[in-house]
Amino acid sequence: MDKIKTPTLIVNSSICRNNIKIMAEKCRKSNVEFRPHFKTHQSLEVGKWFKDEGVNKIAVSSLEMAHFFADDGWKDIMVAFPINIREIESLNKLTEKSNVSILLAGNEPLPILTKKMKKEMGFFIKIDVGTKRCGFEPDSIVKIEETLELAKMNKKLKFMGFVTHAGNLYNVKSVESIPDKYKKTVKKLQELKKYFDRTYSDLIISWGDTPSCSVLDNFYDIDEARPGNFVYYDLMQLKSGVCNKESIAAVVAAPIVAKYVDRYEIVVYGGAVHLSKEYVNFEGQPAWGMVVFLSNNGWKFPDKQMYVRNIYQEHGIIKLEYDDFFSVEVGDIIGIIPVHACLTASHLKNNYYYI
Repeated sequence: MDKIKTPTLIVNSSICRNNIKIMAEKCRKSNVEFRPHFKTHQSLEVGKWFKDEGVNKIAVSSLEMAHFFADDGWKDIMVAFPINIREIESLNKLTEKSNVSILLAGNEPLPILTKKMKKEMGFFIKIDVGTKRCGFEPDSIVKIEETLELAKMNKKLKFMGFVTHAGNLYNVKSVESIPDKYKKTVKKLQELKKYFDRTYSDLIISWGDTPSCSVLDNFYDIDEARPGNFVYYDLMQLKSGVCNKESIAAVVAAPIVAKYVDRYEIVVYGGAVHLSKEYVNFEGQPAWGMVVFLSNNGWKFPDKQMYVRNIYQEHGIIKLEYDDFFSVEVGDIIGIIPVHACLTASHLKNNYYYI
């Protein structure tokens, strides 16, 4: 605890390793390729724990991240973000170190790729299954065919299959509805695969989201699973019932910088630039994190849940229960379960501490 001076992400290695082991075993039992999304942790140390479970393929969300892990020896990397044609030079350098696959969310990048890419690489067609973020609609057969015809002009590109991130499953009303939504969504992807299997061989369906991969016991009708958030989990997943408290593997250690007895509030050094601006609602109010109490061995949950109730760039405002308020002092460290671990880990990727 004495080593922590500024907002720091504390990672419980045993919980994190167990989360990885559970997901790896699910994939093995389902006969599905496990390609975890490394954007959540962005940590070489955590990457080694995946290697211990036999993982040799990963997904990342940027070319910068891809280079980071390629330099650590990862040889099969999917850049799970629509290709940015301004980074072709960086992409070419990456292909010198690893086998790379990219995503197409439209056909516009293809002429530039054909003109400037130097080595062979695989590509996936991004399918939007309800997030309304980017990608082809599942029934956009004509547009997908047009894209594939353009891609044929580039002999260095190989069509690998379809990628989706089921972000719509993050907003379900109950975890009990996830299996049915998964089944209906995967059916659409299976229809796409069957249609294009007539022309292209060995196509795969690559599926990525933590809720379904955590709730389901068997990943039927997909070929590859790409969950990421499960490695740490967070307050969003805890509130939705996707995980339990024992699965939370990372919290933010935030120094207390002020106390106000008239309102039983403390101010912590831990704001939007550390926790992010995302929030969830508890007890009818927004929460930017949940309080835990830290020790040299980890953390424990208080008897009554307490939350970060307001947030600024560097400040976090926490209202404590009476006894808890008087049990802490300015200069102490308090723990915060982040709302979205991926964003928090990215903010604090250079300030990790493993226990």
